[in-house]
Amino acid sequence: MWIFKARLIWGIVAGAATLVLVVTGALVILIGGLASTEQSNQDQAESGCVGGTNAIQAGNLGPDGEVPEGSIAGFTTEQIQNARTIVAVGKQSGVPAYGWVIALATAMQESTLRNLNYGDRDSQGLFQQRPVSGWGSVADITNPVKSAQAFYGVATHTGNTGLLDIPGWRKMQVTAAAQAVQRSAFPLAYAQHEDEARALVAALADGVSAADLAATATDVACTIGMAGISTSVVRPIQAGLAVDNDNYGNSGSNWANMHTGNDYSSPCGTPVQAAHGGTIVLESGGSWGWAGRWLVKVQTAPGNLTTWYGHMQSLSVAAGQTVKAGQVIGQVGSEGNSTGCHLHFEVHPHGGGYLQDQVDPAAWLDKNIGKTLETTKQVGGLPGAGQVGASPAAVSGPQVRLAQANIKVSMSSSRYRSDLAKVMKHGPDFVSLNEAQSRSVSDLSVRGYGTYRASSDEYGTRSQALSPVVMWRTDRWVAVDKGTVQLTKPVTGVKNDNRYATWVVLASSDGSGRISVISTHTMTSPANSPQARKNEAQRGFAKLAGLAQGLQKYGPVLVAGDLNSPYPRNGGDGDPWGPKPLMTKAGMTSSFETLGAPPQGWATHDGGGTIDWLLGSSSTATPTRHATFKLDSDHHGLVGDFNIRGQ
Repeated sequence: MWIFKARLIWGIVAGAATLVLVVTGALVILIGGLASTEQSNQDQAESGCVGGTNAIQAGNLGPDGEVPEGSIAGFTTEQIQNARTIVAVGKQSGVPAYGWVIALATAMQESTLRNLNYGDRDSQGLFQQRPVSGWGSVADITNPVKSAQAFYGVATHTGNTGLLDIPGWRKMQVTAAAQAVQRSAFPLAYAQHEDEARALVAALADGVSAADLAATATDVACTIGMAGISTSVVRPIQAGLAVDNDNYGNSGSNWANMHTGNDYSSPCGTPVQAAHGGTIVLESGGSWGWAGRWLVKVQTAPGNLTTWYGHMQSLSVAAGQTVKAGQVIGQVGSEGNSTGCHLHFEVHPHGGGYLQDQVDPAAWLDKNIGKTLETTKQVGGLPGAGQVGASPAAVSGPQVRLAQANIKVSMSSSRYRSDLAKVMKHGPDFVSLNEAQSRSVSDLSVRGYGTYRASSDEYGTRSQALSPVVMWRTDRWVAVDKGTVQLTKPVTGVKNDNRYATWVVLASSDGSGRISVISTHTMTSPANSPQARKNEAQRGFAKLAGLAQGLQKYGPVLVAGDLNSPYPRNGGDGDPWGPKPLMTKAGMTSSFETLGAPPQGWATHDGGGTIDWLLGSSSTATPTRHATFKLDSDHHGLVGDFNIRGQ
């Protein structure tokens, strides 16, 4: 049970002192003080904030730290009374002090803290709630206590979503939390009242000392100013404040190759926050002009996860500064190559450059929001690397053998194992398998080999994400990193277009360095399909090329898979949307290009097509021989040897 000091509330009416009590029906609310110092300190501990640095300076304090009635500049007696009601309802309902700030800022925007009997359409009351939207009757909405209860989400007269129903509201900015309840056409309007609402809460503090007031104000300011800093992944723009354009991988006149990030449309000036913790890296000038005055990067560690933020109109950080997840780093703008206010957001899991290791930001966020990332992982500490912080050494000198086999998904388990045994007879260092989505762990298990494919828990047992598999000899190689990247999205009316690539970075067990292997099963050839399908194919091969280029920072890269685009036998680049022009641009060369037809002929499929490929990074992996071999599957096996050179 709460015990607090109650006092009489005096207002000035016609020059006489009048006792004011907030009474609704049988409800009498005695206005108490703000949360105690103990509660404030607990809130600060939860948010990771340091007390005392952001305290609101409230003037005209009385001897006990209170603000005398009538000294709040710019507010009428009616507004102060309504503010007290909002605060009192919040306190009685157990809402933390930060919630009172959000509620006051909302009422300031919606009604200027007046209990209006009019508004837009049927909106009325302090929060301009609408009967037609289920907020209650007109009598409920124009009752200050009930309308405040509805806003907080503790009312019995409405089941509408209130503040306490919003997951993580205490870690949202004021305007984002208010918008989550109000769903206004002007989602950023609440921000302009934030400072005034904080000052009003501080001024209305009752029965607390100046130290208590400062501590409480510090907590409120910290929660707002630091935007709910945490170590877990958050959205770069608060939920409800931006529209996802879902344009990762798009092609068009605005992009030289493909759109390497995702755009989030939001009014200029909207706060942008770090999606995760890390160190600020600023790029500007020259080739970075597309991003505006700066391209901001948040880097977890060299060669590790780095996110990019483009087109911002202002910055709140400096190069080399350490930031936490959720910390505001700048404001949305329309700088550089931009057609309107938006944030360009990219995700590079390996810290690669343009068109290197980027992945779909929306998919990455969906997978990682709320998760705590390892920000201290250093590539230099992994097998085959030099001193801590140094770039990992590339494998240099040995010859490696790579095999590719698309073993048909409809084959029985016994026939599958028979075909896999035929592949293993060639003694490959690495194996790429396709159409393995329905195969069991035992189907893919071979003594002396490690195996990686996407998780069925995440993608479902028949997802195309499970089609590509990478295998490696465990006596020579140790997997140090791996992942799965979506290359194409479904195209309306066309099946099998949702394709992926699986990759593994491997360190040599003798400590000589690293090599990366990618297995992919790309979409069915769209040669005779609509342009939309050809565009999606081109985006897919561009992403594959970007992945291969990004992994080259670790050393040689090998790519194998059923690419479903025939190798051009008569010169030229083949399909304009196909792999050859894009993989060449990424520094990758196919064994066909170097060696010509295998001794058994060009065909890698019973239908005669040359659609299974082996590729190596041009500067570090040179094919010396290749061959095809028969399988029960409709595809032939393909095997090649590569001489490896260090970078």
